[in-house]
Amino acid sequence: MTSERIEFEMQHEMRQKYHVLARGIILSGEYLLVAHCIGMDNTFLPGGHVEFREGMQESLSREIFEEMGLQCEVKQYIGAVEAGYEDNNVYHQEINHLFITDVHDIDPTRNPRSMEAHLEFYWIHVNEMDEHNLLPYPVREAVTHCKNGNRTPFWGSDIVSSGEC
Repeated sequence: MTSERIEFEMQHEMRQKYHVLARGIILSGEYLLVAHCIGMDNTFLPGGHVEFREGMQESLSREIFEEMGLQCEVKQYIGAVEAGYEDNNVYHQEINHLFITDVHDIDPTRNPRSMEAHLEFYWIHVNEMDEHNLLPYPVREAVTHCKNGNRTPFWGSDIVSSGEC
């Protein structure tokens, strides 16, 4: 293999990132708690990256504490959503593991305070997920799946595959 080919492959490899995330579906009646990165045009479910040597539920609990300063109980696993997107010439692919989550001492009549300056949290009506651009897109179906009491495993993806096995 030539040095040019090795350099090309290294540059190509550096332009891809894979993320494993734990996300909480936090519901209060007809309302869903979402996170918003200030300056962006979308929302997402609270939670974040799973760290090495950390389980999914522990990751979600840690992320909610770091982001909102609140303790939570991570409950039933709902399923997973995979997504892909490009940002600043970097392709990101992620797998979001979704859990029903109860947050202690949260007031569903007020938006929780964010512990991170770049984030805000607020309640939206479950019928307004489109208006608030909840991403990745299949998460909207997962929330509806959960809200309707369906406890069968959920799978969603916005990645278009070649269909080859």
